[in-house]
Amino acid sequence: MSSSLAGRSTRNEILHLLRRKRAASAEDISSELGITPNAVRQHLGNLERQGMVLSTPVRHKRGRPSLQFALTDRADSAFPKRYGQLATMVLTELDEMGGPDLIDELFRRVAARRAQHIEGTLDGLSFDEKLDRIVAWIAKAGTLTEAQQNPDGTITVKIHNCPFRNTALKFPQVCTITPHLLAGLLQAPVSQEKSIHRRDPFCSFIVQRPRPAVAD
Repeated sequence: MSSSLAGRSTRNEILHLLRRKRAASAEDISSELGITPNAVRQHLGNLERQGMVLSTPVRHKRGRPSLQFALTDRADSAFPKRYGQLATMVLTELDEMGGPDLIDELFRRVAARRAQHIEGTLDGLSFDEKLDRIVAWIAKAGTLTEAQQNPDGTITVKIHNCPFRNTALKFPQVCTITPHLLAGLLQAPVSQEKSIHRRDPFCSFIVQRPRPAVAD
């Protein structure tokens, strides 16, 4: 079946074929997909430059060596993932086993475990330096995160995109990871103001500055 009949792009057809075959030559791909060898080679060249395909010369008893093409580990990103669906399925089972209290405890533990990855880098920093480092660290996970000072002395931490949105729509406890994380690392009260899963345009958390110690 040609790629046009299959309803997928030629690029994706090649990726799917290599996933099934494990390895194939440009001629084999051309024959199976019903497109010209030159068109196949052009797509394979692009995929190889993107690091998604690796070519290996294969010698034959007669004639010139031929190139066999196979997918790299990076090509796995081109195939559908259902991590969010799996997470929702697991949380549904946990909810039935232990109820909301178990889910709440689960996300407290998730936040505490995540905090372990950065807390050692915060020693000796001021409150504002810690906050800046934590916000930058959260952003490395692919979220658009920023912090802004408020006139009353509090800080608002905003997250403009939620990588766990679909799961959070069913289990809003997902949204407690960030406030637990901030509160634990900053040793300061944190409350949630807005939430994407409640149809707000972003998630936001209000961080209270610790009160200065009073000298005896």
